[in-house]
Amino acid sequence: MKNTMFYKFEYCLKYKDTIVFKFNIGRKTISMVNASLLPISLKQTQHDFSLVKKFCANRTLMLNREYCKEILTACGLDSNDDISISICILCKSLSFRDNYWICRVDSHETWSQVNLYQNEFSFTISRVALTGNIRDLSIDTIIGEKIFTGELTNKGTRAKCFLRENGKLYLYKKESRDEINSEIVTFYIAEALNVPCAQYFKKTKFDTLCSVCQIFTSESYELIPYRDIMSCYNLSESQYTTNAYKTIMQISPINFIKMQLLDYITLNVDRNRDNFGLLSINNKITSLYPLFDHDSCFKGKSANGVYFPTRLTFAKTVEMLKSTYSNIYNMLQSDIFHFKQTIASKQFEQFFLRYKTLEQYKSMLRRISIL
Repeated sequence: MKNTMFYKFEYCLKYKDTIVFKFNIGRKTISMVNASLLPISLKQTQHDFSLVKKFCANRTLMLNREYCKEILTACGLDSNDDISISICILCKSLSFRDNYWICRVDSHETWSQVNLYQNEFSFTISRVALTGNIRDLSIDTIIGEKIFTGELTNKGTRAKCFLRENGKLYLYKKESRDEINSEIVTFYIAEALNVPCAQYFKKTKFDTLCSVCQIFTSESYELIPYRDIMSCYNLSESQYTTNAYKTIMQISPINFIKMQLLDYITLNVDRNRDNFGLLSINNKITSLYPLFDHDSCFKGKSANGVYFPTRLTFAKTVEMLKSTYSNIYNMLQSDIFHFKQTIASKQFEQFFLRYKTLEQYKSMLRRISIL
């Protein structure tokens, strides 16, 4: 779809019903209204049209995502230079991440009328996002302001979709049986470590085997991805000495250390900048966001592999936590003691072996021994 139609109007970025800034695509101008409500990723960005470009670029689905072409086709879009801005305007930038959205300045729509938590979203586009099947697209994929979907702002490369069932919202992700088993068992390891984590289960949807979890976000509970925190400090790489890392360590030190221990225990190789972040409750940052996305755990990687949040190996990350943050780490000794007892119990071993191998269990115990 040609995006020249968007040049005719003035738009605004809103947080719920409050305007953050207004912008014009044709003139590439913005007018700041409420800078205090800027997303954290834009806090250090100059107040010009780059705000719009940066917001939209960080907002839209990845072009290497499975079935991306089919999702765009279902929404009447094709790839072009301004694809991220076109996507954000077309779907109002609605997301299951936070309460920001885009609308025309002359629109009379309210947040309660458009947000994805209260309003129905396109079942057809969700099905396309999970399966790639674009045959027999239904009438709810009409191009224009009637597109309501969270799929155009859903990050990651895997085929996935949001669905509402029995009044609750779930994320379905296409995964192998072994990856789903990793999602399931990691929740119980996190529970033993006493760190908040999404619980996953296995289900087939549209003839597709999926991991499924209920989403934690709502109009009150928002996710601030680590990518956005890094953007605030203009960083492309993260190390344990950077301000982005220190920010989370200051806000939620206990759970942040536990996240890193969990990833070491399970050898999670995919704790990337979109796979963790901070929890904001009623627009106030409170803690580490509950952990999620553990399909890459137990994939046979070594403890000498590089761990993204610290840019150290898994093993050296644990050493760093023990030394640099020894005062906090020492506070965890009671939790770690009970955790070791739980994981070493016969009951947990029997549970673990329903999903993983005996060698993986023994290897995990060896890693746990150094905590």
